[in-house]
Amino acid sequence: MMKRLATFCALAVGVACAPAVLAADMAVKAATPAPAWSWSGFYAGVNAGYGSGTADTSVATNAIEANVIGPPFAPIPLPGALHPNGFIGGGQIGYNYQLGNIVAGLETDLSYAGWTKTDAATAAPSIAGTLTTTIQNKLDWFGTFRARLGVLPTENLLVYATGGVAYGGVQTTTTASNLPGFSCNGPFGSLYCGAGSTSGTSIGWTAGGGLEYAFARQWTVKAEYLYLDLGGRSVTFSDLDLPGGTLTANTGFTVQIVRGGLNYRF
Repeated sequence: MMKRLATFCALAVGVACAPAVLAADMAVKAATPAPAWSWSGFYAGVNAGYGSGTADTSVATNAIEANVIGPPFAPIPLPGALHPNGFIGGGQIGYNYQLGNIVAGLETDLSYAGWTKTDAATAAPSIAGTLTTTIQNKLDWFGTFRARLGVLPTENLLVYATGGVAYGGVQTTTTASNLPGFSCNGPFGSLYCGAGSTSGTSIGWTAGGGLEYAFARQWTVKAEYLYLDLGGRSVTFSDLDLPGGTLTANTGFTVQIVRGGLNYRF
């Protein structure tokens, strides 16, 4: 009888104490801090924005061509730098590593542009006729491979600088003509007539910076500025009506872009 009474009392005390024990356990769990946000890891996303390019073309002649269209004839006319511009959009992938409030990483991106710009210049009429040079520049697409290095003013805001390699699909077409009264391969010939085009992947460098904000554990948004120097492209073409005469067009191409992006962290 005494044993049964002792067991009953123990059970009664346990039931009475259970709410207090449970409350104490919940208080300990509530006091445990949530894991800190970390920028380390892989991510991928999309971007869109606006860009403007500067394509500066110069045209040089060989000795034969220069002797014909040079003084006392009209000088070679050239339009000013072309500025193709417009929408850009694409995607990016990258990796970050966080050490304290410093974040370092690598990112590569590829974007569509589809820009085209054409301009022409005409020299004053002279004994050589009216010389006209037309230049067309295109940027179909571009991409970069960059390092990023930034600091965290707050846990979920990254301010970074970036730089690396830039490349893009660039095309430049230069057309030289002698108007009016003369046409390429016409009955009277022409002193200045030909066309040349160069296209392909141009490679250069890029630098810039931006802000990236983590609004959820796996999502970030960013705003970014980049300057791209895609180097130069050159093409030499023959004057169709002057045997041995050639013209060489050299074009340097740079781009400035401002864009926003959305990233998902894996």
